[in-house]
This record gives sequence, C-alpha cells and structure tokens, in this order.
Amino acid sequence: MEGSRLVFFIALTSGSAYAYLLNNDVTVAPHVPRLPQFEQFGRSMVLVGGGLSDNNTEVYEKIIELAGGKNKAKIGIITAASADPLDAFTFYHDLFLKYGALEANRIILDVNHTANQGGQALIESIYAQSGFFFGGGDQARIIKAFMGPYGDFSPALIALHQMYDSGAVIAGTSAGCSCQTANFMIMGGYSYDALRYGSFADVDPALPGRAEPNIYLTFGGLGFLKGYLLDSHFAQRGREGRLIRFVADTRMLGKGTNRAIGVDENTALVVTHADDTRSSGQVIGTAGVTIFDLTHAQVHSSKHFDISDVYVTYLTHGDVIQMTDQSVTFSPSKSPMRGHENYDDVLTTNDVFYGTSDGSRKPEFVRIATSVFDARRGRMTHGFSKESGPRFRVDMSAVGNDAVGYVERKNSFHSDITSYKNLKVSIYEG
Repeated sequence: MEGSRLVFFIALTSGSAYAYLLNNDVTVAPHVPRLPQFEQFGRSMVLVGGGLSDNNTEVYEKIIELAGGKNKAKIGIITAASADPLDAFTFYHDLFLKYGALEANRIILDVNHTANQGGQALIESIYAQSGFFFGGGDQARIIKAFMGPYGDFSPALIALHQMYDSGAVIAGTSAGCSCQTANFMIMGGYSYDALRYGSFADVDPALPGRAEPNIYLTFGGLGFLKGYLLDSHFAQRGREGRLIRFVADTRMLGKGTNRAIGVDENTALVVTHADDTRSSGQVIGTAGVTIFDLTHAQVHSSKHFDISDVYVTYLTHGDVIQMTDQSVTFSPSKSPMRGHENYDDVLTTNDVFYGTSDGSRKPEFVRIATSVFDARRGRMTHGFSKESGPRFRVDMSAVGNDAVGYVERKNSFHSDITSYKNLKVSIYEG
C-alpha cells in the first residue's frame, strides 16, 4: 500500500512470545474484553479430523455452545484452505445457521485476499465474532493467508489470538485442524515412506524421487494448541507411522515436542481451559483420537528406522484427557475390558497402516491394538507394513498394569466403542 510501513515487534500471546508483522494502515486493539463464555470454558478449541458429516449435530452444536450458545454465537468462517473459498463459505454458512448460530460471517481471508491486504475492515470483522471455524483443504493456503514468509504473524492473526484469549472458540476440520498447532506443522507424507525416508523440512532438495515422506513447516502452525503436533484424517488413512516418525525426527528441534495428536474423521477433540492447569480434551463424534507420547522413546541405530517405548493412547466418545499430564478419564458408558474379554486370541495383520473410512470396520492399527485388550490369551501382538524393501514390523504390548482398555459393547467387535491407554509400541525393520 502506498505510504504504508511494515514493522516487526515481539509480544506475548497466551504466554508465548511471537514476532508480529504490522502494517501502519491497520490498528490492533491494545485490549480485547473477555467474552461471556470465557468464565465457563476459558480458551477453547474444537479440533475435527476431517470428513465432518453435515448431520454431526454434536460437533456443530458444541462449536456453537463454545461460541456463546444458540441464538448468540457469531461464527467467523475462514475458508482459506479451500480451492473455492466462496463456495466453501456458503456451505458452512448454511450449516451453522441451521444448527442455531445467530450469525455466520465470512472472514475474507484466503490466498487471493491475504491478511496484509485486508486492511482495518478485516481486523474489525475478526473482533466482531465470538468463535471461528476453519474449513478443510490445504493447510499451506491457510499459512500463506495468515503469515509472512518467515512465520511472522499478520495483524489478522494477532487479532485472532486476541479473540481466542478472550474466549472465542477456534474450531477447524481437516487442514483447519492440522494448522492450529504452535509446534511444527505436518504438510504431507505416507506412513511407509515416512518410516523409510524420514521427515523433511519445508521444500527440501534432498526429497527422494517419487516417495512421499513427511514434509513439515519449520515455523509451525497458527500457534493455538501448544505442546502437541497435530494430524487429521488419522486412523482412516493409516497415519500412525508417519506421526510417530515425525515426532521422533523433530522432538529435539526448536519447535519440536514429545507428544502428538491424531484426530479421526467425523470426530473432534474439544479442548477447554487451554494453557492453564485445568486444560482438558474430550472426544466427541464417531471414531477416535490417538495420542502419542515419545517422552521415553528410544531411537536405535538402523538403516532406516528403529524406535521403541512409544506410548499410545486411543480415546473415543466421551473420554477425557488432561492436556498437561495426559491422565485419562474414560466415559462412564464404558467398562474395563480386563477380566471381561470377548475373544481368546490377539489379532495380527500384514497391512498395519491400512485405513478404512466407511465405518464398517476398525482401521488395521486400531483393530489389532484393540485386540490386545480384548483377548483372554496374550497381551502382545504385531503387524507388518504391506510394503517391503524394507518391511517394517510394529510390535504392541499391554503387559504393564498401566495399560488398560475400556469398552462400550455394541453388536460386534467392529462396532464396539473401545478405548485404551498406555499401549507400548515399537517399530523396526523386520
């Protein structure tokens, strides 16, 4: 803009320091008053793993509740990830009004309307909302719209953080979920290729030819969820291997962490009181949320990849995890599986990272992991990657007393709603 001036400054948002890119044609408020819902929910997020059904009443109504409630919520819809942002806005606009939002407003921010082009009108449109929803697509488009080339925060992203700090819910599906991390942000990759080749920062010239290893953004996501890497479309696309490798490769780097969350399709992790000692996440929706803890994991010398002592927790509807210490409270609708197992033997698989999205059966990693808790004989199992050269073996153990499974019995193994915590996993060439 003619006569404009860009400046950097460092400020604190949600207890963390960030570099901000400001334009003297816009003004961000020095203080944003807390919204009425802050007292009940604090800072809140609804992280949806993609594939969100139009009739998932529970998820849409939860977003509206956290944004102030029916006939009060003003939802700012951000479709920057979409190849057709206007069409995506129309779709979500109608859905949020259907589920009881007072308003559903377009935040005009995408690759064709970047934050630095939005001017003061964009900032004021953000301040006018009580919650925000990020649609799916490509998370790289979201980052390009909101951030500068070196990860600097635009005025619009500053305003969004101010609203989050005041109690406005941050919700997103698919790419709109994965981008919310304050740590490194995953951009792509398949489990087998990630295990074989590793993780590559940004656009690395060393990327192997036709393979699709992990690619991640070094300056991270939008900065809302702290302490966890995030992934979506999770078990349905067999992404367990890629996320374990991603954490292992980056945990000692600047924005690395020992923990990660993978959210399944048509499922959400609802985080309330984020960034304080009461911070918790509850699972809603039809599938599950996987939490990985590599705090005690050991990476061993090998040609490709060898890791042990990865602890895996899988939570389903109604379960709650404390975000600070990872303690779990299973839903009252579930009961312990130990001593009440339905089957004699554990299951194995020759395609451990095979996912399924039709809901008729559990994805393979979840299927054999669940069997460890639901078998009378044995507390250990294994699976192999379908691919060879090398072939990877995944060992699973629930031998320790802290490894427990809970279930809400339905009509069959595949329809049972099962959860578990502290499954010990190793991956190696074998």
